[in-house]
Amino acid sequence: MTDMKKFYIALGFLFAAIAPGYTQQGGTVTISGRVTDFEGSPKDSSVVELIHPHWDTAFSTYTDRDGYYSLEVEKGKYMAMYVLREEEYPSMNAVPPEDMRLEFWGWNIIADRDMVINPRYHKLELYGTTVFQVYGGYPGFFVYFRPMSLTKSLEYPEELYLDKETAEKETVISVKPEYLKVRVYADDEELKINSIHHLEEYTGDENMTTTGYVVQVEMPAKRPDKPYIVFRVVAENTEDGETGENIYFYELPNFK
Repeated sequence: MTDMKKFYIALGFLFAAIAPGYTQQGGTVTISGRVTDFEGSPKDSSVVELIHPHWDTAFSTYTDRDGYYSLEVEKGKYMAMYVLREEEYPSMNAVPPEDMRLEFWGWNIIADRDMVINPRYHKLELYGTTVFQVYGGYPGFFVYFRPMSLTKSLEYPEELYLDKETAEKETVISVKPEYLKVRVYADDEELKINSIHHLEEYTGDENMTTTGYVVQVEMPAKRPDKPYIVFRVVAENTEDGETGENIYFYELPNFK
C-alpha cells in the first residue's frame, strides 16, 4: 500500500468544521458494498482499506470476482477509505496506459453502524475532500476537493509518472475550471450549486501549486436520521473524458 499513499493532506482539512469528535463506542460494524466503474462493471481484486492518520492501515480486504466486499471493523472514526485495483495504478506499470486508473477516496469515515458504501472510480481522482459550514452567513455548505487527471499524468515521460514521489513534486495534473463539471449529493439528495471557486494550492515545494476547488451548495432538504451527513462529489473532466467521485462524512455539530 505504500506505493499508493499520498504525501499531502489537502487544504480542505484546514477548514475544520465546528463539531465534536466521534466517541469510540466499542464493538464492531460491517462496511460492505460493490466496487464498479462508472458503467457499472464490477472491479474484482480491488483493495478496500480504512486508514488511520499517518497513513497506516486499520482494516483491509479485497473485492471478489463480482466486485463485492465486506469489511468488519471496530466502531469509531477513520481518516480515510481507499479503493483501487492496485495493478491499474500508473506507477505499478502493470497494465497498458489506456487501462490505468486513479483511486476512489472516502474521508472522515464514521463507522457507527452497519453500512453500505459502493465506490466507483475511473481516471479522475478527487482527493482531500472536506465539507464545512460557515455560521452567520448564507445557510449552506462548502465542499473542498482537488481533482487530479490520469490523462494529464500520462502526458509526462514514462520515467516520470512511474516514479510516484518525483511525479507528485514535478507534474501538474489539475483540471482547468472551464473543463470541470461537478455534482454534489447529501445522502443521495442532489444539492443546488450556488458557486464554484478554484484556488491555487501550495504543495510544499518551491513555486509548485495545484488547483483545488471550493463548491458552495444549498442545505439539504431532508433531515438526516443519523448524527452525520454523507456527502458525495461526482466530477467530470470534459477535456479528457474522465470521471471520478468520492465521499465525506460530515459530523453534525451538537451545540448547547
